[in-house]
Amino acid sequence: MTASKLYFRDLLGLTMILSAIMVALGSIFGVLALLTHFAHEDVIAATFFHESVPLFVFLIPFFLISRYINRPQWVCSVQQYLLEAAINASRKTQ
Repeated sequence: MTASKLYFRDLLGLTMILSAIMVALGSIFGVLALLTHFAHEDVIAATFFHESVPLFVFLIPFFLISRYINRPQWVCSVQQYLLEAAINASRKTQ
């Protein structure tokens, strides 16, 4: 594993976090749509619903990225790279 692959994995992790935030925001809008629908505010409920539906599209990259970055071989390679980097750093300080 090279440093560029490690940074790429970190970038994918950040993308996964942003996707999770967008899905959570879509869920919040969905709950608000449900609450306003029960309060007989149908126009506001429709607005919240139309805002929440596109945010659930971010579930797809979330699951794809999570399956991609959690492969056992890649996790093992990252741990090995970090161990080698820590050993090299400790040798430089001695």
